[in-house]
Amino acid sequence: MIMRSKIIISVALLCMFLLAGSASAAVDFPADEAGISAYVKASPSIDLNDTKSAFASIERETPDYIIGTVALTYHSEQEYPHVYVSTDGWIVAYYPDDRPSSWIFPWADYAGGALSSTNTLSKAVGTVATAVGGTSSGLKYYDFRYPDATKMMIIIESVSSDTNYFYVNIPTTFSTYAVDWSHFASTVYSGGGYGYSKTYLDEGTSFSNLPVGTQWAYGSLLGQFNNGIDHKIQITTDRGTGRIGLVLEYAE
Repeated sequence: MIMRSKIIISVALLCMFLLAGSASAAVDFPADEAGISAYVKASPSIDLNDTKSAFASIERETPDYIIGTVALTYHSEQEYPHVYVSTDGWIVAYYPDDRPSSWIFPWADYAGGALSSTNTLSKAVGTVATAVGGTSSGLKYYDFRYPDATKMMIIIESVSSDTNYFYVNIPTTFSTYAVDWSHFASTVYSGGGYGYSKTYLDEGTSFSNLPVGTQWAYGSLLGQFNNGIDHKIQITTDRGTGRIGLVLEYAE
């Protein structure tokens, strides 16, 4: 891939061996409901009672595992990741399979830099790991919708009352599974006018338009991306700050 951007993070997508037929509780993980996920073996074993203080809500509870949601500061309940915790030490944070992978962007409190330890999924895993006295070190990622995807690339471009852009060229030999975006804007009323932030693909129609205020949106550009072509992602923000994030999932 040839890219020009301020922040580029590449992450391996690794299959979760805990789903490979083990007799442990982990085989009950709801793989048919999950999309983008982050997981870790946090401890040799976990007392599920220790996890309950970490959950905003509990959706499913058995003697072997709990599934619930974990609150994120400044985020809405809809944006809380789902988290699975098993007695044999696994913690898995995930979003449902109907949501773009770009839900991992933590725009509500993002201040710049890499997202390896500060995205929404890693934060949720860390919250539960702390509650049980475990670790989130060695966190890995997997997307249950795309078992053949082996890599994930995250790109972030920021702008303040200006225009910025980057190019993406996915080689023709690659298989592309996701091109998901998230657009953030914190725009203001100033100088007799209202701020706005817009994003564009290939100088064409804007695919996201956020008016005055602090807000963000999500979507996918997969059907509009062709391999072997320079695709331009542009963000324009007037009277405020804007960010565009892209998540690519692919196999070389």
